[in-house]
Amino acid sequence: MSLKNTGLAEGLLLKLFAAGCALFATLHVNAAGLSLEQAEALALRQDPLLLEVESRRTAMEEMAVASEQLPDPMLRMGFMSLPTDTWNFGQEPMTQAVIGVTQKFPRGNTRALRAEQIVEQAGALDETLQDQRLRIALAVREDYLEVLKQLKLAEINVEAIQAFSDLADITQDYYATGRVQQQDVLRAAVELAKVQDRATRIAQEEDRARARLETWIGPDARLELESEWPDLGPPPALDELRERLAGHPRIVTLQKQADAADTGIELAQQRYKPEFGVDLAYGARGGNNPDGSSRADLFSVMLTMDLPLFHANRQDRYKAAAVSESSAALFSRDDTYRRMSSEAGLHAATLKRQFERKKLFEESLLPDAEFNAEAAFSAYQAALDSLTTLMRARITEYELQLEYAGLLAELLKTQARLHYFEGDTP
Repeated sequence: MSLKNTGLAEGLLLKLFAAGCALFATLHVNAAGLSLEQAEALALRQDPLLLEVESRRTAMEEMAVASEQLPDPMLRMGFMSLPTDTWNFGQEPMTQAVIGVTQKFPRGNTRALRAEQIVEQAGALDETLQDQRLRIALAVREDYLEVLKQLKLAEINVEAIQAFSDLADITQDYYATGRVQQQDVLRAAVELAKVQDRATRIAQEEDRARARLETWIGPDARLELESEWPDLGPPPALDELRERLAGHPRIVTLQKQADAADTGIELAQQRYKPEFGVDLAYGARGGNNPDGSSRADLFSVMLTMDLPLFHANRQDRYKAAAVSESSAALFSRDDTYRRMSSEAGLHAATLKRQFERKKLFEESLLPDAEFNAEAAFSAYQAALDSLTTLMRARITEYELQLEYAGLLAELLKTQARLHYFEGDTP
């Protein structure tokens, strides 16, 4: 086999291996269920806004290099002092064919400062990119948990449908033997219809949650999810979280924008300095001098500069505007920090109460409700209690289970929001 054929065979094997790995990964996801980590990875890999911010940052980095260069020189060509009576180039000694170059030099340190400012703005975009990744991860977590919550609610409601269906059958049998009245049969049928209607509402909410998740991960949002609640880990204490806020990408973005505004003040100060220009010109002359010798060509060098003498309504205004822009950037940073600190405190307090409720549900409400429902069912079978008491016990039991599942989802969402304030980019 030739080397060429060997290379083709190796390339084909590599492609088949890669395709097999991709197929295995897909089958693994379908079999085990889409995990939260996989959903986050999908969202971060294909989000167009991340690509947009990254492209804008690259564009600004290119502009920073370009803005530090000198302006392009200007070429001048033409004729000077042509006689209008004959238009003869060699008639008058002042007539010239001129070619020249003009080069301008911007004021003071304008070029370096403008490049520095653009680099700072590009750095702010880099932090914006990191903050956007955090926001996407948070949104995916919230939507994923909402889908999982609806799945958990559906599982509980299936058990409720089965329980109320059995109860309706039992009540129908009791009615046939004359043990209960027709009103009990109707009551059992109504409660069964209500839990069946709840199944439809849960399915509707699941569809909505999957549609929101689809915004981030595409058609993969329709895959089966892992059945267990994800473990997000405990967030840091509130004091530590607030200390870390200063390094959060959103705050760092605003700080770099403030730095760029400070550089704008220095740029405004450069307007008080003159702008220089150098003009080089070569003038070719035709004709002869009175003594018969050829006329000499001429060379000119000119230095130009503007005079920023009257700056009350120009330079002073630019500087005042730059100072105001800098102050506005700092105020925006401080306001954002204050609001983020307040939000972190709100979520920390919410998480504390959610853990307290979780403990109450696990240690008291759920066990007591289950015991009460079983006791009511036994009493109903023994004709010691009414259907109303049994219905109330069963409804309470399943409503508490549904509320507990919702509480777990909201608790995890609160943890996800607190993890966002950590600022660690996924």
